[in-house]
Amino acid sequence: MSDLSTLPVGDRLRIVHAIWDTLPDDVDLSPSAEQQAEIDRRLASDHVDPSTAVSRDEMMRRIEKQR
Repeated sequence: MSDLSTLPVGDRLRIVHAIWDTLPDDVDLSPSAEQQAEIDRRLASDHVDPSTAVSRDEMMRRIEKQR
């Protein structure tokens, strides 16, 4: 199998979209029990100490910086 990370981002996104489009409309995209527990844990942590949360803008800035 080739390393898909070597493809340009646009090509990888087209692959992701092509795969996504093959999923049935009624596919369950709900988080697993483990994932939901982690979401709940993180939300509770943020409520206790909001300074640990990262804003959407900050998150997007970090993502862009990693590109």
